[in-house]
Amino acid sequence: MSKSFAFSIALLLIIASNSLYSQKFGIEAGYVQHERYGDQFKTTYFNGAKLGLNVEFGLKNNFSLLSGALYSVVYSSNTQNYTVSDSVNYKTFNHTIEVPLHLQYTLPVSKNLKFFAFAGPKLNFGLAQPQKVTVVLSGDHVLPTIPDNMKPFMRTESESYSDNDLYVKSIISRINLQMSVGGGVQFKNYQLRSGYDFGIHSINKVDSGSMLRQRGWYVSLVYKF
Repeated sequence: MSKSFAFSIALLLIIASNSLYSQKFGIEAGYVQHERYGDQFKTTYFNGAKLGLNVEFGLKNNFSLLSGALYSVVYSSNTQNYTVSDSVNYKTFNHTIEVPLHLQYTLPVSKNLKFFAFAGPKLNFGLAQPQKVTVVLSGDHVLPTIPDNMKPFMRTESESYSDNDLYVKSIISRINLQMSVGGGVQFKNYQLRSGYDFGIHSINKVDSGSMLRQRGWYVSLVYKF
């Protein structure tokens, strides 16, 4: 765990322990888009959805502590073209549990209408990341030589989803720490919220010297009860 992430958690817990008042639960569902990027990597975009529960602990002066657990599933299809007729396609699913720990400030406008903003760390725990690799070659063409540290990411043999989980093969780290910032609006018991998550460490388990991070944004609806 990085020092900045540990410090953020400790600070939020100290604030919460000194001033908790009440708690409210919510059901959250929304659209997510992740972007996986790095110095030696072609940027890969994942699109999908998330669903889960969140809990908001009331603090003083319109502040609150937001946490919960949400399941997300995203999908990407990324093709590496070498020539007009030679390519490798990577189809990937990513199943994750998200646990946010955000400090939120709420600005009431009227009895039923509120605006809010939040920021803080988020812990993502990977459940499964199956990937299907499809290699298309013309004739006896041979793909270019791939550096050893990139071979797990740029495979040259077709593989099915069933025997190719990037977490199980220790290619991608199951733990992804992020810092989040966002905001939204609440009307009565309904919230519309959106946020952006910044990757703060590399998820590359093959080569610690080759940075690979994941960031992204989301928009979701929440029903408070």
